[in-house]
Amino acid sequence: MSDTIRKRNILLLIWMTLNTCLCTAQVILEQNMYQANDLLERQQMNPASIRECSDALADLQNMEAFGDNNVELMEWGTDSLIAIDYGGMQKYRLKGDSLLLIGVENRLMHIDYSLPETWLRFPMSLGDSISGFFEGKGQYCERLFLRKAGCYTTKADALGSLVMENSDTLHNVLRLKSERVTTTIAQPLDSMLARYGTLDSIPPIGTDSILSLVATDIKAVRTVIMRYYVPGCRYPVLETCEAGCVAENGSPNQSTAFYSTPYSQERLASANRNQSVKSNGGQSRELSAKGPVKVFSYSLATNTSAQNINVNCVLNEEAVERDCTIRLLLCDQQGILYRQASGTLHIGDQNHFSLSYSGLHHGPYVLHIEALDQQYSEKFSVN
Repeated sequence: MSDTIRKRNILLLIWMTLNTCLCTAQVILEQNMYQANDLLERQQMNPASIRECSDALADLQNMEAFGDNNVELMEWGTDSLIAIDYGGMQKYRLKGDSLLLIGVENRLMHIDYSLPETWLRFPMSLGDSISGFFEGKGQYCERLFLRKAGCYTTKADALGSLVMENSDTLHNVLRLKSERVTTTIAQPLDSMLARYGTLDSIPPIGTDSILSLVATDIKAVRTVIMRYYVPGCRYPVLETCEAGCVAENGSPNQSTAFYSTPYSQERLASANRNQSVKSNGGQSRELSAKGPVKVFSYSLATNTSAQNINVNCVLNEEAVERDCTIRLLLCDQQGILYRQASGTLHIGDQNHFSLSYSGLHHGPYVLHIEALDQQYSEKFSVN
């Protein structure tokens, strides 16, 4: 074999290898479309423990778990795919080459989008981007009419590797970066229903109005979501989220991260389908269930000098058999979440938890306390 032929063969082999790598570094319909009956195991992580490094997209070797392991269930709704977890549900619809986010729902609110956000487009490769506007309406605590609107951009902005917790390195990882600015309008629900009759009759707003709202709303929230796609995994192995007020230059006052191991995703096809979370007429049992017996009692105390809310809780030993997780959510009256914390309620103990409201704007807020599918709310003001 001549040197020329040998060099051509080597170049062809290199080209084929590179082409294979480029093909696998994509988000594509056949491999990454959400699937009904998937049980996705996701562990909430401390985002501060995820290290940035120069030779990888992220280093997970010192990643710290935060809270309980979360199981997300995918199942079909009437005309949509619904993702259900302990925090609520998200509704998606596949239209052409795009997966659209068409609704969100939790214990406090539900929003249906007349102008949905494109959550994924198939395929997406390094450098591809999608952008647009979104607008939806719904209600909060059955008392307020909510309209959420804004703009978004999602870009496949980086291709690299992830250093895993066992020091192994995953290559060809594609990162999708989504930046979203959301403005929320809240009005008394009764007055809106008296004027329009039903929520469906309330007209949507146009893109010009959305642009104007985003530009003038001092409470508009900027959210940045990073999703890390590994070849062979249907869902992101790592997902991080930061949110902050646009008026404060987007400085994040809330951040979180979720980790789904490649190993757990390999077992999706044979995952146990007999999960307790089921869809029931558009509502999940986890969202609607309320125990007949109060499983915990609590009292509040506000430390104005330290700017903390102190929560003292006691489990009802007659109603529960084991320790459980408690979540504290600090929201404004429009339902925007500003602070959250979680911990463990121990049977037979006085349990003490603290949540800081330092740095929040003056005004009314609502503290939601959740444990074992029961949720209570307390109003207070930041002065």
